[in-house]
Amino acid sequence: MKKKYIKIGTVVLLAFFGVNKMNAQEKKNDFGNPPLIHYLNDEHTRSISLSGYAEAWARYTQLNPGSMINDQNKSESADLSLRRIRVKMTYKPTEKLTFVLQGGATNVNANQKGVNNFELLDAYGEYKFSNAIQFGAGRSTWRGLSRFTTGPLNTLLYDLPAYATSNAGITDATVRELSAYLKGQIGKFDYRLVVADPYTNLMADPKLNVATVSKNATNKDFSGYFRYAFFDTENISSPFNSGTYMGKKKVLSVGAGFDYIHNLMWHKDELDVTKNDDMKNFAVDVFYDAPINKEKGTSISAYAMAMHNDYGPNYVRYVGTNNPATGVNSANASLNGAGNAMPIIGTGNTYFLQVGGTLPYFNKQKNDMQLQPAASVQLSDLKGLKDNAVIYDAGVSLLFNKMSSRLTFDAQNRPIFTNDGGNAVATDRKWQFVLKYRIDIS
Repeated sequence: MKKKYIKIGTVVLLAFFGVNKMNAQEKKNDFGNPPLIHYLNDEHTRSISLSGYAEAWARYTQLNPGSMINDQNKSESADLSLRRIRVKMTYKPTEKLTFVLQGGATNVNANQKGVNNFELLDAYGEYKFSNAIQFGAGRSTWRGLSRFTTGPLNTLLYDLPAYATSNAGITDATVRELSAYLKGQIGKFDYRLVVADPYTNLMADPKLNVATVSKNATNKDFSGYFRYAFFDTENISSPFNSGTYMGKKKVLSVGAGFDYIHNLMWHKDELDVTKNDDMKNFAVDVFYDAPINKEKGTSISAYAMAMHNDYGPNYVRYVGTNNPATGVNSANASLNGAGNAMPIIGTGNTYFLQVGGTLPYFNKQKNDMQLQPAASVQLSDLKGLKDNAVIYDAGVSLLFNKMSSRLTFDAQNRPIFTNDGGNAVATDRKWQFVLKYRIDIS
């Protein structure tokens, strides 16, 4: 019986990975290999494919005041971690129907003991009525608001912009929600409209003139994003948008979006009466990516965003990405909290600018290896902070096989806020240095 199962398994694997010679000649991935796709018909319109990626971090962090690792006070940390691991299957049984199944683990580090199990991330189906109308439903990252709210496919720096997934862990799980969406592309214009059931995380009792996430039953999450492309159009088959095309396309797109949840938040007023607050977020952004010299491989990429957020009075959220600390000593803590946490979003306005590009190939004959420097700045003018929160990132990537195998160094400088007579004042700044390696599977 076991031999029978082994034979069946072998046949299935051979059928899947037995990509025919025609496909191997037609298309290669960044490693020069045929992609992991098996076509189900001669027209190549039906298929099943595998893809994924892994990101590993080596990091040194100056920790926020009062940070603790286990029961020990720490002012700095050096650690290794797996930021993300993803395995994805895409199944197209017909020309109009697509099913996506994705699993993975996030923020696997030494201080998250037993938390980072390999979990279901995406499971959704999509039906394509036409290019203009495509409907999908399930658990996914299909969201509105801004270009990078779902996270980018390819990042110029070590990770996605901090503000972009600001509700992560509050109304979603790893940026996923149970939702239904409508999307489409009409000439140079594309859109997405999403209605979701938000998760209920990080809820708290109402506070005086400071909004927190309500403990009441949540309402629907409505979001949308609308974009116009002046030159080349972009692929909308995935919820993720590219952070750079390395000059392979000429793209100038302008987008605008929203995200709204009725009565997500609450607070108490001066009369001790509980007031409900809607979450109302709006954003506009511009993305530009173009070649400078195709023969040399040089290109430029730029992204600018302005966002207005309204969560209720004086709301500020401090988040530490892949946080290396396990707790904080309240006796000498800052408002930032533990580890590398910083204010990334809140009621007020946030502005973001990122610029980068590719330098000439090391070996022009082979189009082999490149450097990709980049820098970004985020400025948040929030009602709950007396001073602006300004976050700087600068780094460079060594591209071994375009974006599919790359080593990125990033230096980040963040503000530290303390309570000064009831005002949140920036009193210090801390550094974080990340060396990331990413490999894509396709």
